[in-house]
Amino acid sequence: MPETDPQPLSLRTLTLIVEGMPSTTWCLDDEGVLTDLKAKPFVLAEGSHYKLVIGFVVDHENVFGLRYVKHVYRKGVRVAKDDRMLGSFGPTKETHEVTIPQRGWEETPGGTLNRGPYTAKVTLTDDGGVTHGAFEYGFEIRTSRPATEPIS
Repeated sequence: MPETDPQPLSLRTLTLIVEGMPSTTWCLDDEGVLTDLKAKPFVLAEGSHYKLVIGFVVDHENVFGLRYVKHVYRKGVRVAKDDRMLGSFGPTKETHEVTIPQRGWEETPGGTLNRGPYTAKVTLTDDGGVTHGAFEYGFEIRTSRPATEPIS
């Protein structure tokens, strides 16, 4: 990115890794993909294990104390919040990738009341409260996910 660009961090990719399934990657610097992530939810089976990998580039100044904050909504009501410290990152042309969670897996909830569509809103902020990136995605929890069904 040019030195005149005020954003020191550029979101590049979001990868969904579901245990036992092929991973899917979306390019976050494409506005059409950002719209599709929200409008076309991917499907997760209840009780499945998954991880998210966010890829970003720090362009021209250090980013100190980068935090990942995710709010999950169901029918307009916030049902979960996840707030994690990712660390500090210096400028480089290489893509930084952070895996959430860093250890282990997230597990989708099970049961009749937990099935259905959800919306997740993710922001990346630093110690100073500056938002460096934000995106939304939709997902749906079902009893099972057929092996032949595409994720997106």
